[in-house]
Amino acid sequence: MGFTKGDIGSTSSVPSEPAITSPAPTKLASTSELPTAFGGNSAPRAQRSFLRSGTSSTSKPSTPLPAHEQAHFSKIGSTLGAQMLAKMGWQAGTGLGATGEGIVIPIESKLRPKKMGIAFKGYREKTEQSKLEAKRRGEVVSDDEEEVRPGQKKKGDVKEKRSDAWKKPKKVKTKVEHKTYEQIVAEAGQEPAAYGIGQIIDATGRTPREIASLADISLSSWTPSTDPTRIPEVRHNLRLIVDTCKNDLDGLAREAKALEERKRFVAQENIRLQKKVTDEAELIARLQQVKLVVDDIGAKAKELASVYEASLDDLSPLFSTLLVQYPTEFDRYRLDEIVVAAIAPMVRRIVAQWNPLQDPSGLVTTFRTWKQALKVNSVDKPPDTQIDIYGARTVATLPAIEKPMTPFESLLWNVWLPKVRTCLNNEWSPEDPTPAMKLYEAWSTFLPPFVRDNILDQLILPKVSKAVANWSPKRSTVSLHALVFPWLPYLGLRIDDVLGDAQRKVKGLLRSWVPADGALKDLGGWREVFDKGEWDAMLLKYVVPKLGSLLRDEFRVNPRNQDMEPLKHVLAWSTLLRGSVFAQLLETEFFPKWLDVLHIWLIQPKVSFEEVAQWYSFWKSSFPDSVQSMPGVARGFTRGLQLMNTAIELGPDAPTMLKRPDLRAEQAIANASMKKPTATKVAPARIQEITFRSIVEEFAASHNLLFIPTGRAHEKSRMPLFRVSSSIGGKGGLLVYVQDDAVWAPDGDEYGAITLEDMVLRANK
Repeated sequence: MGFTKGDIGSTSSVPSEPAITSPAPTKLASTSELPTAFGGNSAPRAQRSFLRSGTSSTSKPSTPLPAHEQAHFSKIGSTLGAQMLAKMGWQAGTGLGATGEGIVIPIESKLRPKKMGIAFKGYREKTEQSKLEAKRRGEVVSDDEEEVRPGQKKKGDVKEKRSDAWKKPKKVKTKVEHKTYEQIVAEAGQEPAAYGIGQIIDATGRTPREIASLADISLSSWTPSTDPTRIPEVRHNLRLIVDTCKNDLDGLAREAKALEERKRFVAQENIRLQKKVTDEAELIARLQQVKLVVDDIGAKAKELASVYEASLDDLSPLFSTLLVQYPTEFDRYRLDEIVVAAIAPMVRRIVAQWNPLQDPSGLVTTFRTWKQALKVNSVDKPPDTQIDIYGARTVATLPAIEKPMTPFESLLWNVWLPKVRTCLNNEWSPEDPTPAMKLYEAWSTFLPPFVRDNILDQLILPKVSKAVANWSPKRSTVSLHALVFPWLPYLGLRIDDVLGDAQRKVKGLLRSWVPADGALKDLGGWREVFDKGEWDAMLLKYVVPKLGSLLRDEFRVNPRNQDMEPLKHVLAWSTLLRGSVFAQLLETEFFPKWLDVLHIWLIQPKVSFEEVAQWYSFWKSSFPDSVQSMPGVARGFTRGLQLMNTAIELGPDAPTMLKRPDLRAEQAIANASMKKPTATKVAPARIQEITFRSIVEEFAASHNLLFIPTGRAHEKSRMPLFRVSSSIGGKGGLLVYVQDDAVWAPDGDEYGAITLEDMVLRANK
């Protein structure tokens, strides 16, 4: 490729000549070894520059400088900036740039006079440097642009008034001067003479040398070398370049790998986003369809609101469509609010005319069909509270989270519950629990727990408690059982206070009961309410003595005119009393009288055994099977049968040889001849609480003895006293108290511990 030479700013066109540029050595040995033209102490020469061949430029002659500019350039000629410009081929009086088209004189700053604004009195701010540059470029500078100092005036000018200074300046006609191309070239100066190729330096060897032409360069004198000591700077720089390039390549490789991964991620993300866009589009379409159904529900609700006798069943098809076709959107966007909002006005109107006690199942049928749409008793999935810690499952306690009411629960609380509260408080009586029970049973499956608790705690339980507290066996028309027991399945533990009050009422009722009043109605249900030991002790204290007195004083065995009423009053308590106690009552008060009459009949001279057998069968059939199966009752009838058989065996000698039966003595002898019980005992099938007192009671009952509370306490130990006796009336027997798993009985003036066998023997004396 050819190059042309010329000074900086030269515009002359010269023939092109090939030129070879050689890299300058990093450091020369000394300036004395260099050629005279290679930078020695010879006179300075004009710097040449190489231009690409084929380019032509117009040479600009040097512009004559004013005296002050020449002095200025002479002053700064030795500065570093001037030297740098000179090395690049610039000379004073020539323009800047490769073709010399730039400015010749440095940019001049001109200070505006003090307190003078722009264009004040026609003041021109164009500097002398800009005017000279304009003239050098061939531009015409008008005479009007000559500088006029603020304090001077041109000849012929008229002094202007101060008031006219701010007026719009007069228009000045610009004088246009036309010049030819030849005139402009002549004014710019002649082109400089062409120069040759210039000095050529051969830097291929150890020492740079000056040559006359490029043909003198000896290419054969240079050969590659493997000497590591040669040009170490170049080798070091090459190593640095190689390491840098290697690091760059490694970085590019890592960046390429990261870009590939990023590309795969972007592709996957694109697929995911496309799928999401598709899903969102489907969701939008479904929501638009849901909106149409919701609009239909709203329109139907407005239509029904204007009808006097509207029915909620008309909304069922729309609710079914919303729930069946869009179940996911129904749960996700809580569309049950729309359902409740649609039915709320009609529900308010229906509830206002509804009587819960007369029609307890009102609205239940409709709500049952909408149970899923209303989210009735919906149970959220409980969170996983088990944490796996070192292979063991640990239950983590989570804080209780208070859930807000659902729309349907809010409707029940604000609309349904006030109506129910008004009816229960003003119209319902606890003596007739059926209407309230039917209302609660009908709605219990639809009511949330807090509404059920509100009804039971604030509406039903206070009225039941008040009714139990005011109950009296003489004034009340219903039994205590009818007040309390219907609510036991619903109230649960809430009724403990009511039961405590009711138990006190039952004890008072038994305390004031007399056999003439007959058996107490519904008393059997209270047996499960009381503790077993407490129930038996209460009956032994208040009922059994009165029954024994009834059989002893009012019951007579008369085969001719038998009065069964006293016995019927006693048999009515057979299911309430413990079997051993009831059997002992009959053995003590009934069978001695019955056997005496049977003995008198059998010792008659002309006794009819057929009549006796019929009489025996009559009495045995008078007792229920549950009573006949009791051991004590079976022994009494067996003793009567034995007496009849003995009389038959004696025949005519029966009146004189048939002994009068003494059932009590025989029983005492039988108990004394019994072997001592072993320590091993069969546990009863039902044990509520095993205490030493219960063991003593069972042991006494097994020996036909009653363990009767006396209502008194021992003076020193303050323990309750009991009477162990075979008599129902509590006469005789043995006074004992139980303490420290031992039975304490009188031993002189003090009480001492005795065994259970000694207790039985002393009680039968």
